[in-house]
Amino acid sequence: MNKILLFEYFLKKLVEWHCDYYKLNIVDFNDHEYNNLSKLKVIKLHFFACSTNENALDIFDDFHAMPYGHVESEIYNHLDELQFCSVTNNKMIINNWVNFNNYLPENHEVIDISTSRLRNENFSLISIDPFELVELSHKWFSWRYNFQKARQSGSYSRPINRDLIIKEEKFYSVI
Repeated sequence: MNKILLFEYFLKKLVEWHCDYYKLNIVDFNDHEYNNLSKLKVIKLHFFACSTNENALDIFDDFHAMPYGHVESEIYNHLDELQFCSVTNNKMIINNWVNFNNYLPENHEVIDISTSRLRNENFSLISIDPFELVELSHKWFSWRYNFQKARQSGSYSRPINRDLIIKEEKFYSVI
């Protein structure tokens, strides 16, 4: 199973969520003034979505505690190799609308469930500033514990056990 393909499908679900939230036609997404689906923001939203579903954590199984929160390292390392869209430090651009809209990879149901659960937890999460999402992820025990251990060993990264994410208290709101 290719994580990168499923992640790109996750990005499709984020675009749909963004368009639902702002009542926007999807063809207007690229130029929308609130298109701030940056690398940082999509990585944070990806973690939050995965945290709602054990099956997602079985697929996306390389989360690390890093300075800006939980990061799925394999995804982060391949962000510049996406097929249908580009994610920059400021926003996302869909490069191939037809294929992006028709994209349905194997095991897409895991992403559908995860994204739906996150939307139900906090529909306005899609509108939150990326650095507020970082602060939100810093409330999670899995990040605090593992980042502290990383710093004690002179590092800025430490793997996070999936069971810890599954069992811990979850935060999906900045309030």
